[in-house]
Amino acid sequence: MSRAELASPEATPDSRKEERRKSKKIKSNDSAFAAQTQEEKADKKASKKRKREALPDEIEVDVTLPEPLSKKEARKAKKAKSNPKSSKEDDPNADTPAAKAETTQDDSEKKAGQRSEFGAWIGNLPWSATKDTLRSFLTENADISSDHITRIHMPPPTKPANPNWTRKPLNKGFAYVDFSNQLAMYSAIALTETTMDGRPLLIKNAKSFDGRPEKPKDEASADTGKSGKSGKGGHPPNKRIFVGNLAFDVSKEDLEQHFGQCGEVADVHMATFEDSGKCKGYAWVTFEDVEAATSAVKGFIYKEEVKAAGAGSSDDEGKAHKKSKRKWMVNRLFGRDLRCEFAEDSTVRYNKRYGKEKTAEMDGVHPERMKKIQDDESAQSTYPQRQFRDKRPRGKVDPRTIKSGAAHTSAPRAPQGIVKAEGKKITFD
Repeated sequence: MSRAELASPEATPDSRKEERRKSKKIKSNDSAFAAQTQEEKADKKASKKRKREALPDEIEVDVTLPEPLSKKEARKAKKAKSNPKSSKEDDPNADTPAAKAETTQDDSEKKAGQRSEFGAWIGNLPWSATKDTLRSFLTENADISSDHITRIHMPPPTKPANPNWTRKPLNKGFAYVDFSNQLAMYSAIALTETTMDGRPLLIKNAKSFDGRPEKPKDEASADTGKSGKSGKGGHPPNKRIFVGNLAFDVSKEDLEQHFGQCGEVADVHMATFEDSGKCKGYAWVTFEDVEAATSAVKGFIYKEEVKAAGAGSSDDEGKAHKKSKRKWMVNRLFGRDLRCEFAEDSTVRYNKRYGKEKTAEMDGVHPERMKKIQDDESAQSTYPQRQFRDKRPRGKVDPRTIKSGAAHTSAPRAPQGIVKAEGKKITFD
């Protein structure tokens, strides 16, 4: 009953006594429960507090025990226990015909998954090709049985497929197939240009590397400045670089400002369209020193940043400043990745065009005439002003004073080489 009911005049003295007795009983039960919970908590704390065991003063090591195995040796021992090999000395029945047949069968099963001496490379595979379909294609179209094919290695695709494609590719477009004998290999090679799911296959010997680009002998040759040549473009480091993949809106001022971070720019020659004057997408940049050109080809430079030690206080002016280098990328312009490589030096290009390196070689020319042509070219390269003598204005010449045949002697002559016949014949009706 509530206090309002007890205070009401309708409540009797007996009912009031009963309510008081119940309230006292509830209070005693609550106090007993609280005491019990406190005892349980104390017991838990006591159980958590454990005494630390005393460590021995000295550690005894038995020197006579064998040295423990390393991780690699332990792995080998574990593998040997899981795959025990029975030797001939332990097995008295090892020389029996049944045992020999089992060993030959095991050897054939091991060789089935290994590369053989007779292999073929198959390219231009359709995306739907699998190992089973390729095996059935070879057995159906050539005189090859399934036992002759010992191994098919078809690498799965590593890159995610194009979401617009309706069919997911199951291979990379090529596979290696090994055969048990040479005849089966050449039978498979004879199937080249045969269509599989509408695609003509390209099949050749796996050991033939015709058409494959050669790898550089030294890996250091790919790095700029280590071996004297650059892996990009193949030209030695010089002050002139080629810049490709430029946007059409790029101007010379943008290139000077961008590559000015690498060093002082001497000249910028940009290819432009004749009608609009916009960039064609490539240009040549010449620097004042080779180090700046090397930094532009690498695509990054290091900038020094000066930071004050203990920033935020009023006495920062007297404290020392810290210098740190930060890597700054210069291989992007207007959101496009630039293609930078060393260009051919202007002196080398001039020598190739006008020097002695590019002499005219004509088959079938008389040796004396060829010698005269070479002498004329060397004279022009030594005295370039000679080629402009004929263009100088001359006075009036009386044609009666010209000797007969003099015009034909000074006329330029075509090369006297032997021309191969093309089978053309002119006939008149």
